[in-house]
Amino acid sequence: MQGETRSPRKREPSRTCVGCRAPILGQAPEGAFRVVLGLAEAGGNGVAVDLAGRSFGRGAHLHAEASCLAKACSGGFSKAFRRNVVVDKARLERDLSAAADRRIEGLLLGARRASLLAFGEEARGLAGSAPLVVVARDAGPSVLRGPVRQAIASGRVLAWGTEETLGSLFSRELVAIVVVRHASVAREVRRARGVTESLGVADS
Repeated sequence: MQGETRSPRKREPSRTCVGCRAPILGQAPEGAFRVVLGLAEAGGNGVAVDLAGRSFGRGAHLHAEASCLAKACSGGFSKAFRRNVVVDKARLERDLSAAADRRIEGLLLGARRASLLAFGEEARGLAGSAPLVVVARDAGPSVLRGPVRQAIASGRVLAWGTEETLGSLFSRELVAIVVVRHASVAREVRRARGVTESLGVADS
């Protein structure tokens, strides 16, 4: 109609991998992560991993691929931040693994407080329909039967941590299985785990 004014379309911020320089699309893209500029003190790196994407400070993004990390550490970070940034690739990989574990732990604890997950025996009956089933890497074969087997077949199972690791989160001695009942929480857990899987970085 004449005289009608159209509001400008909101454009997503443009992000580029500081390693390969290719675009990174989406607000929380799979297979990519953010770092923020830090201080290389006490043997630390010049950047800090920010998987949640909420840390203050100058940030940069990169694909969770070995070649992108190598290029970023050999000059990509310095170019992106316009200053000399010293980053050791092996340490960055360790930092990334630790950050992924902390992110997953935080998500699981938050989901428990919001009554969005179940663990232990309660979880077994819910595994058949839940968005995500987290199984301890050292869980016995008996855990992988019934509804959990169905979840495995449909790609809804993620192996992470140990029975002791999961147990410590929920004030139990050992926990072999955790069911996440909220789709967005499940997606964020998968994303944190997927970053380390892409790089082949060891987890907890």
